[in-house]
Amino acid sequence: MKIPQQIRESQEFDKLRLIRNNVIDSKNLLKDKLSNKIKEIRRPKRVLSSEEMIELANVIEDIDLNSIPVFDENAPLVSIVIVNRDGLGHLKRLFNAIDAIIDYYPNFEVIIVDNASSDDSVDFINSLNNLNITCIQNDVNESFSHANNQALEVAGGEYLLFLNNDVEPLSGFLNFMMDSMLSDENVGAVGARLFYPDCSSNRINHEKSFSVQHNGIIFKESEGFIRPFNRENGVEVYDSTGDVFSVAGVTAACLLVSRDDFESVGGFDESYVYGYEDVDFCLKLVRNGLDILCDGRARLYHYEFGTQQTDSNREVRNRRLNNRRVFVERWNSWLRKKLFDDKLNGKRIFSDSPLTVAFVVTEDGEDATAGDYFTALGLAGRFEQFGWTVKFLPQRGRRSWYYVDDDVDVIISLLDRYDLSKVRCANSMLVKVAWLRNWFERWVSMPYFMMYDIVLCSSSLACDFVSQHTGMEAFLFPLATDTSMFNGDVSVVDDFTCDYCFTGSYWNADREIVDCLNPDDDEYTFKLYGANWEKVSSLSKYSSGFVSYGDLPGVYASCRVVLDDANHVTRGFGSVNSRVFDAISCGRLVFTNGSKGNMEVFDGKLPEYHSQQELQEQLTHYLENKNEYDQKVQQLQEIVLNNHTYSHRANRFKQILTEYYDKYKIAIKIPAPSWNEAHKWGDFYLAEGLMKEFIKRGYAVKLQVLPQWGDDTDSICDAVIVLRGLSRYKTKLAHLNIMWNISHPDLVGLNEYCSYDYVFIASKKWAEKISSKIDTPVECMWQCTDTNRFYPDYNEDYKHELLFVGNSRKVYRKIIKDLLPTEHDLAVYGSDWNKLINKKYIQADHIDNKQLRYAYSSCDILLNDHWDDMREKGFISNRIFDALACGACVISDDIDGLDELFENRVLTYTSPEQLKELIDENLGHSREYDVSIISQHTYSERVNQFIKLFK
Repeated sequence: MKIPQQIRESQEFDKLRLIRNNVIDSKNLLKDKLSNKIKEIRRPKRVLSSEEMIELANVIEDIDLNSIPVFDENAPLVSIVIVNRDGLGHLKRLFNAIDAIIDYYPNFEVIIVDNASSDDSVDFINSLNNLNITCIQNDVNESFSHANNQALEVAGGEYLLFLNNDVEPLSGFLNFMMDSMLSDENVGAVGARLFYPDCSSNRINHEKSFSVQHNGIIFKESEGFIRPFNRENGVEVYDSTGDVFSVAGVTAACLLVSRDDFESVGGFDESYVYGYEDVDFCLKLVRNGLDILCDGRARLYHYEFGTQQTDSNREVRNRRLNNRRVFVERWNSWLRKKLFDDKLNGKRIFSDSPLTVAFVVTEDGEDATAGDYFTALGLAGRFEQFGWTVKFLPQRGRRSWYYVDDDVDVIISLLDRYDLSKVRCANSMLVKVAWLRNWFERWVSMPYFMMYDIVLCSSSLACDFVSQHTGMEAFLFPLATDTSMFNGDVSVVDDFTCDYCFTGSYWNADREIVDCLNPDDDEYTFKLYGANWEKVSSLSKYSSGFVSYGDLPGVYASCRVVLDDANHVTRGFGSVNSRVFDAISCGRLVFTNGSKGNMEVFDGKLPEYHSQQELQEQLTHYLENKNEYDQKVQQLQEIVLNNHTYSHRANRFKQILTEYYDKYKIAIKIPAPSWNEAHKWGDFYLAEGLMKEFIKRGYAVKLQVLPQWGDDTDSICDAVIVLRGLSRYKTKLAHLNIMWNISHPDLVGLNEYCSYDYVFIASKKWAEKISSKIDTPVECMWQCTDTNRFYPDYNEDYKHELLFVGNSRKVYRKIIKDLLPTEHDLAVYGSDWNKLINKKYIQADHIDNKQLRYAYSSCDILLNDHWDDMREKGFISNRIFDALACGACVISDDIDGLDELFENRVLTYTSPEQLKELIDENLGHSREYDVSIISQHTYSERVNQFIKLFK
């Protein structure tokens, strides 16, 4: 049974649709979660037999000796630096394989820095008297960085090879590395390909025996920051070949660098203690414009964690936390941009994969009929030409569309029903894009809409609508045509031949074209394609049924005129249907009834119809005048082919994405409990006002409600602004952390203030007090108002003598208690007042923020009070700022700083008697709006304060 259009378009039906989708989504997510657990349990484990281990070892060790570069006695001296602590067993294995160097490279020395070993390591080193070895003996366990840097004091080599004591080198590895080092003067460092030995007894790596351990370093987001990972870790070894390629870093388990370059960046940074020092070192070289190479021809086994396994867990944990802090503070923002650029442009230096984009669609595959899939398919083809990887997340797929693969960098949702709050993806830097092509009101009404990072709209009117209703920036991104399918070379199909046609289904919704079509009365042949047209009696005999997307090029090529019927959900916004672009690309004329879209996209050049007579006149004119037909088609084709192909859209999307990645990004934390509740919280509108102003200045902003505070979806951001009210936020290393303490100062302790990089407090009195007690910078930042939303705007519907706006929180608010009973016309907006005051005063539980200016502008007096802790500590209510911007007369309880801030513009009282006197004195008095009072307290002014910190 088809539901009538007027019901389907109602808000109540949208709510039912949302409930239905939530039930289905929850069921599918649970099913997939259980399925994934079962798959992991059943996953075949990699267990190698002795014969398989020998076979793989033979592949790894199969080095063509004739391919090893030859160096004579004039070869540059290489100082091989090895750090050791209680690693006797490792040293024996390493020097047992020293022929891998001796037999091939003639000019090297060995420097071993021993960190207070308690085993017989030093005795063993001293026994190696047949080698040119220098041993530096430390009395304490120095850091890896310091110990390696020490070696330069005695090293004589032009080149330095940093080598772990727990490696086992294979033939000629140093020759290969030196060959790569000398291949270009811009080479800064060279690394090698490392392999796991037999790990069958290792708890962590037991499935990785004789697989790749390291083939360079790549970067990924993990645990909220950009972390280094070994490239190809765990990858099977299939042959003995090896390539040389550029990477962003290599491990110091085997790292070759010239002494000059090593010293030019200050060597290994001694802020690190056994972790990240090699990555940090390589990144310094890269930042200086040098290349890092990984030579897959140079091979070694690496018996990982050789010198750290005996350290205590607490010691290791503390080291790792320190190393992470140093690395994040130094590199995270820079690395994030480099990683995005690397993926976007397919460089594969910082990453081992190109950008991966996933489209959210109704369905996918050969049997798909949903239009959103074919729209996505056209754009996807052009993305693939960039070298990007494309995936689809279909609602009607085998698994829940909310499970997003970890390698996906961007999702583009074409469907408003895709609930971002349910997405499961380990990539916390996932960029979420909404592409609005229809149902614009429904899109912005979704509680999760604000979670999108980028919004694309198919028309300028839709862009404006989104910006006005959400404050978010929206980019113009119309539909387009896929010229690989729709072009002038498509052959005519006899079964589709006609003079004019329409392609589109009938879903019991009003279509203007039904009233305009009367093919019985004209001399031209007509065909009607799509579902359910047999149900329309006047057109049923022309119905040719549903045609697949693959047949559409033939349909368009086989007629002379294609009719466009602008859908009722897009017409008012000027969104142009893909059939318009596709048919014109095939060299066919299109008539439309979408005037707004025609004007925006085609400058009004599309022939229009809005009645049977107009349609008949257009058909007669163009079908009987070949020259005018051809000229019009050529004119329209130039517009489409020069502006509206998916190549144009792909290039534009790449530009939008590049600009987004380049922007300084800010996460604003709102203490609202959910997106469903956010619009009832004043903090949301404060965040929205900041967001709008930041966007004007070229920043990207992500708003987050309380459940998102602790996840890592803010890891893409540079700074975090916490609107500190009722809830505490745990700061993260990866960000510049800023608190704006706007309320509830009694809940904030000194330790919490100290956990931030900078603190703003909405009270001069309290800011001065806290500043004297902590080292963190503290500054007063008063609350503010949005003068684009709050200004004098009288509305008779909101006319009252007295107005109070605020929730009671089940407490009899001070000013209301001091006022009542009263004979005056009092209007109260807010929740939980029913049991406290007479219901005649209560207007509503909530007043929309967009309606507040009418209420403030239309009352004689606005009443305001402060919670006890706010009043004691000088936190002035944001309601006063908004009300003054509307020109309201405000009476408030007395609070420090109010007179100074607003030059006595706000009336204050200290007793119930004084309150009533002030009301009587000021009721009915006209007042002039003084813009200067509020001009210093706008979002623009507050954003200026924030931006100073970013610089």
